[in-house]
Amino acid sequence: MKKIYISFLAILLVVFGACETEFENPNAIIEEQVLTTPEGLIGATLGMTEHFATSTLWKIVEIPGLTTREIGNTSTFATPFELVMGGAQLPDENTGITALWSRLLRDKGLAERILENIDGVTMEPEKKAGIKAYAKFMRAMTIGYLAQNWEQLPLVNSEDGNSEFVNRTVALSEAISLLESAISDVSASSGSADFINGIISSEFDFESVLNAYLARYNLFAGNYNAAISAADNVDLASRSVWTYDGVISRNPVYDFAVYNNPDTKPADNFGLVNGKEPEAGDGRLAFYLSSLDSLGIPDNCSWPVEDLTGFFTSESDPIPVYLPGEMLLIKAEAYARLNDLGNAVTYINMVRQKTNDVFGVNAGLPAWIGNAASQTEILDEIYKNRAIELFFQGLRLEDHRRFYPSYIPDVYAPPYNGNCSVERNRNFYPYPYEEKINNTNIPADPAI
Repeated sequence: MKKIYISFLAILLVVFGACETEFENPNAIIEEQVLTTPEGLIGATLGMTEHFATSTLWKIVEIPGLTTREIGNTSTFATPFELVMGGAQLPDENTGITALWSRLLRDKGLAERILENIDGVTMEPEKKAGIKAYAKFMRAMTIGYLAQNWEQLPLVNSEDGNSEFVNRTVALSEAISLLESAISDVSASSGSADFINGIISSEFDFESVLNAYLARYNLFAGNYNAAISAADNVDLASRSVWTYDGVISRNPVYDFAVYNNPDTKPADNFGLVNGKEPEAGDGRLAFYLSSLDSLGIPDNCSWPVEDLTGFFTSESDPIPVYLPGEMLLIKAEAYARLNDLGNAVTYINMVRQKTNDVFGVNAGLPAWIGNAASQTEILDEIYKNRAIELFFQGLRLEDHRRFYPSYIPDVYAPPYNGNCSVERNRNFYPYPYEEKINNTNIPADPAI
C-alpha cells in the first residue's frame, strides 16, 4: 500500500492543494501523468472521495440548510446572513454558493478525468471495473447535487472553462444513466464491488449505494416505478458511511455546526413550522437534537436553534452516504404520486413505527391517523418525515421545492419582504460570479 499512499498524497497536492480557494477555475484539467498508472487511478479515487467527504459535503448540507430554515444563523457574518435572508437580493458573490458550486465541479471534473483515462491503463479487471463504476457514481452524485441547487449546470467540465449548460431534466437523466451503467459494471465483474468497498470505507456497500442514488434520482425525475424498483434493491440492513480520522480528515458538519461555538446551528423542531412540527415522543428529536434554549439573530431573519447530535457529535463521527429510511420514504412518495395511496400509507407507517434502524434513526411513533384517502395529506406527512428522518443530509431544498413548487413567490413572500417565517427563501441559486466571468455560456440567473 506504500506506493498507493504516496500516489494518494500526490493527487491531493496536485488536485486539491488549493481546495479552499474558490475563485480558481474548477474546470481546469489536472496533470495527465497521475491518471496513467493503476496507483495513480487508485490515488485519484481516494483523493476525490476525501475531498468530497470533507470539503464538498460541508457545503451540500450547510448552504441549502440556511435557505430552507433547517439551519439557523447565530452570527452577523455576511455569508450566512445573505443565505437566511435569501430572496432576489441573494448576491452571486456569496461565498457559500460559490464554494458549493466550485467544489462539486472539482469532484465531478476528477471523476470525468478518471473515466477518460482508465481504459488506457493496464490493471486487474475487477479493480478497473470497480474504479470505473465508482467514478460514474461520483460523477452522477455531483451532477445530482448541482441539479438540486441550480436550474442549469455544466454536464461536462471544459478545459477552457466554457462548459455548456443543460437543464435539470437532462442532468438527472445523465445521472440515472451513469448509475445504471455503474451497476452493470459491477454486475459484470466479480469482485469489483468488493474492491471499492475495501478502499473507500470499512462500512461501505457499493451495490446498495448505487441503487440508493438511482432510487433518489429517479424519484426527483418523476420516474416513480423505477424509483420503487431501485429502492427495493437496497439492503436496508447494511451501512455505508463516509469515514473520518478526526485529524487529517474531520467530520465537516461537526466542524461547521457543533465545534467551537459555531455561527450556524440546527433550527428548533428541525425548522418545521405551519403544522408540520414533529410529534411529541418522536425518537428522532432526541437522536438529532439536544435541547438548547437559544435564539438566532432576530434582526437577521433567524429563528430558535438547538445543539446538533446524531451523526455529528465529534470530529471523527462517520456520516451516512444515504439513510435506509430514505428508501422507505422514496417508496411512500412514489406510490402516493402514482395514486396508490394504500401502499403509500404502508411505507409512511414503516418509517413512523421503525425501531430497528441500522443507524438508530427511529421515530417509534404509532401508525399515522391522517386521512388515508387524501393524496395531499399523505404527501404532507411524507414531506414532514423526510425533513425529520433525513435531517442535515442536504436534501431539504430539493424536497421542499418538489412538494410545494408554488411556495415562492405565489404564496409566501421571501424574507426581504418582511416574512421571516417563510420555509424556503429561494427556488434555485444564482450562478456564482466567478463562473460568470469565466464562462461565456452562463445562463441568466433565476428570478428567485
